[in-house]
Amino acid sequence: MNVSKARITLETLNTEELLERIPTIVYLSLVMVIGIPGNTLVMLIYFGSLWKLERAHWTFIRTITIVDFLICIILIPFEFYQQTHQLTFYAESACKSFKVISVHLFVMASLLQVMMSANRLHRIWWPLKVPLSSRQAFVSVIVLGIVVTAVSWPEGILSGINLKHQKNNITGYDCGLADRYKRKIHSFTYSVVILVGFIVCVSTLITMYTIIWNILRKRGNFRSTNSAHPQIDIPNESSGVRTVKLEHESSFSNKFVSQKIKDNSSGSSTKSIQRKRNASQRNRKSRKVTKTAFFISIAFIFSNLPYITVKMFSALSTSQYKPDSVIQGIIPILSRSFLLNNIVNPFVYVCLDQTFLTHCKRVLFCRVR
Repeated sequence: MNVSKARITLETLNTEELLERIPTIVYLSLVMVIGIPGNTLVMLIYFGSLWKLERAHWTFIRTITIVDFLICIILIPFEFYQQTHQLTFYAESACKSFKVISVHLFVMASLLQVMMSANRLHRIWWPLKVPLSSRQAFVSVIVLGIVVTAVSWPEGILSGINLKHQKNNITGYDCGLADRYKRKIHSFTYSVVILVGFIVCVSTLITMYTIIWNILRKRGNFRSTNSAHPQIDIPNESSGVRTVKLEHESSFSNKFVSQKIKDNSSGSSTKSIQRKRNASQRNRKSRKVTKTAFFISIAFIFSNLPYITVKMFSALSTSQYKPDSVIQGIIPILSRSFLLNNIVNPFVYVCLDQTFLTHCKRVLFCRVR
């Protein structure tokens, strides 16, 4: 009889905790409802009609999409269950498994952003070097997955069921840091390593895109300077193509330029124009890919800043105080702000990639070419 009363009392206390977590539960529900269909649509397109895109960038994009999808169908439901069972989480094996998966997906998503941005920096800084192939990118993703697995396995050791002593001598059960590792150097060191590693990832992304922006800005200034002196490619019998720079346009009449072009073969001129057109198309595609990677990284950084802030404050704060109900409702949301990154990417693709938008319409409206 006493056990039954204690059980009912524990359920009552868990319900009270649940009411305080309603904002967090609503937040998780919205992220899951938006993230699952959005990432499913991205997977249908990039693994379907756009499978022909085979460069390293698209390999990273597809892997990021898979990670986002797994977070939406595994990590968020686990977070949802944990929020609704703050005092009644009894399955220790499930707790350990989901904690390992959570850290693995979180670290994997962070490092994939760095790898994709590093690939863009390599393509822009050394445009004449051989780029990373899709096969090499796939191998690097496999190696990254193995490394991340080695990094995340300590979470399974440190995690477990911790006891929460409540009023009326009632004990609650929650999934988190195991009791035997509380106030131990092992858990503190591991948490600091994960947090510092994540801060390094964010700092690396900011540094790389600052370098990319400077390179593109300098190239833009160089092109604008050259555009002040227009050039005309005139095929020459001895050297193929001869470039004439018009230093003073007034000294050249339209008739003179037309006569020079007419005096040379039209076939070579057509090839020169085609080469320029192909180069212009490649530049446009490169700029589009760079812009997409940039906004994906920006979304990653801003969605994780609240999470970093909360974690750093928790690690550095030495004062013990009980926050009010408003702060208790906001902090769990801020500490899970990184989940927003897993629903933003589909919107980035729709806004920045016209090809992706076209295929989205075909998939959504069941229209087949």
